[in-house]
Amino acid sequence: MVTVMSDIKRAQAVWEKEYDTKQLMTGTKPIKSFTQWVKQIIKSYDRRDELYPLQGWKVLDLGSGEGKNALYLAELGAQVYGIELARNAVETTKQRAAAADFEVGSVRVVQGSIGALYDFPDQHFDLIIDVTSSNSLSEKERQVYLEESFRTLKSDGHMFVRALCKDGDKNAKQLLQLHPGVERDTYSIPNWQQNERVFTELDIRDLYSTYFGIERLTKEVHYTTYADRKYKRNFWVLQLQKPT
Repeated sequence: MVTVMSDIKRAQAVWEKEYDTKQLMTGTKPIKSFTQWVKQIIKSYDRRDELYPLQGWKVLDLGSGEGKNALYLAELGAQVYGIELARNAVETTKQRAAAADFEVGSVRVVQGSIGALYDFPDQHFDLIIDVTSSNSLSEKERQVYLEESFRTLKSDGHMFVRALCKDGDKNAKQLLQLHPGVERDTYSIPNWQQNERVFTELDIRDLYSTYFGIERLTKEVHYTTYADRKYKRNFWVLQLQKPT
């Protein structure tokens, strides 16, 4: 238990430093693949003409950061609950949500790990999102994250995941070779003290299909800036649905 807590505290310190220095963070708006998914969900429920198409919906934002995705969903009328490890990011999200003064939607964020048990009831959420947040989890934490996401998502509910891709990613393969982590397909980013996991297509399908139906799996390319250099990285984008 002491080891687990020390790992969480160490990860918390790393992420709080990251939100202070912004070495890896890119962009202040939601990524296109995520907003397109939200629009598809709205269209599939025939709510396109509503002023607040997600009104009455509950959303869980895993690794909510400084709130850019949560704020976007709240503007559409959703009640958004976020879990974020970094205390400074939680405070920033709260300040931004208060300044937004939503007419219908809301944002409530708590500090915690997405690899620990969630303090929410069974089948509580209509949507769950994980936008490049679970890559740093250990295998044990990832199992909890999957089980808790499944537990708290409603039957027929939807989940969006963006994860790091190993296939065709030269930078990922170089990091795996030069800075290998303890667990499979993990590496430690130099001077960052945090491991990341990359996934092959077979691994990502096997992992999520155990719990969810995979509606769509695509690969997208993005450029990540680190130490004033840009690196081309590949990402998996999963659109999932919980079976009835």
